[in-house]
Amino acid sequence: MKKFSFTKNVKYCLLISAVIILAGIVGLCTMGVNWGIDFTGGTIVTLDMEQEYDVADVQNALKALDLGDAPVSKSGDGDVKTLAVVRFKTSPGDVDEGVGQALQDALKDKYPNVRMDSMEEVGAVMGQELQMNALMSVGIACILILIYIAFRFEVFSAIVAVLALVHDVLIMFTFVVLLQVQVNTSFVAAMLTIVGYSINATIVVFDRIRENVHKMPSREFTRGQIVDTSIRETLTRSINTTLTTFIMIFLVYVMGVDSIKEFTLPIIVGLISGAFSSVFLAAPAWWLISGRDTPKKVKMHRRKNKWA
Repeated sequence: MKKFSFTKNVKYCLLISAVIILAGIVGLCTMGVNWGIDFTGGTIVTLDMEQEYDVADVQNALKALDLGDAPVSKSGDGDVKTLAVVRFKTSPGDVDEGVGQALQDALKDKYPNVRMDSMEEVGAVMGQELQMNALMSVGIACILILIYIAFRFEVFSAIVAVLALVHDVLIMFTFVVLLQVQVNTSFVAAMLTIVGYSINATIVVFDRIRENVHKMPSREFTRGQIVDTSIRETLTRSINTTLTTFIMIFLVYVMGVDSIKEFTLPIIVGLISGAFSSVFLAAPAWWLISGRDTPKKVKMHRRKNKWA
């Protein structure tokens, strides 16, 4: 049976990614981004229930008062979270203390000790600053990774690895746009998490390529064969690592509240995208831009020892 060639089929994998990202661009132009209160500004009302509570009760109270679909998250010290944090995505000043009182009245039957703990406004100026900080954090991470991989491996590997990270972030953003998931600071945390996770998987493949470059004579094996062999040798590790992480994150998504789902859904997409890019895109793309199967010798910095 003929083995699947990752290098020779890279164009089809690139086409799949291009179609998904294109769908994201279309969604961005037609639906826009569902920016959360952290970016658009609004009002945060914190209620102290003074006991363990169900988030669904607060959400039902909001619906009964026609206050819209405001996200509710648990907060507080210790194992028992008694604070209900309600985020109203409105212009600052549109929500007054009467809303907090109305919520208290609606919840008093089930939670007699409920009281409004605080009310604070988040301005749109802060939202713009958060957007810039998010872009800067991802940009700085990519630049530092580019420098490190160029030093440890070679320039083409660094370029491909960073492009794979950009690919993963774009895929995450595409699904967030298409599913209209609310984008808050948790999405920024999810992006940085996937950037770190995905680059680790990519480096494992590049590290195996570097080892095989010195073990497999260039007169007997082409670059494409070296890349395909390296991917196959690390494939079990890539699948197992991604699968075990995916199971845990998926369970958190299924059992978590809405605020947790806003964080875990992009990570789930990023895990799948990161596994796809590290196996099907990164190393085959390196093969493409570094000269394919030309007789030019593959140069990667040899490690001084096993643990370097």
